[in-house]
Amino acid sequence: MKKIICLLAVVLMIASVAFAAGKMKIAAKDLPGLKGTWEGIVSFGLFETGDTSPMKLEILNDAVPVKAKLTITNVPEQVGKTYGLMSGQNVFEADNGLISSQGTLMWVGPQGNICELSKGEKKAFLWYYFKGMKGEATLKKK
Repeated sequence: MKKIICLLAVVLMIASVAFAAGKMKIAAKDLPGLKGTWEGIVSFGLFETGDTSPMKLEILNDAVPVKAKLTITNVPEQVGKTYGLMSGQNVFEADNGLISSQGTLMWVGPQGNICELSKGEKKAFLWYYFKGMKGEATLKKK
């Protein structure tokens, strides 16, 4: 089991490098500009139905470790049942955000859950891996 988790971590790190390609790197000086509320649509990438939901990412401070609150407004019932979540609104909080060597802002949670943020010109891009489910979101600052 430990070998699988380690292998998964390596694969996710490689994927994060590919995801960060073409995006602007985040540095400590960028954190004040990222602080605030970001909104967009999150996809639940493992489902063929194309389920999406409105989401809000609140970056609560401008120093490492970065604290964040993620609210998914409408988790579809199918997604909730599969991953042990409530359908409807779900809120996740993290207080361990660090700037990765690839220039992304990354939060790592229990059971290998990962949430990673990169920035574009006027948008932010979120990628997540949660309980075996992966997906992404494009966010705009409010």
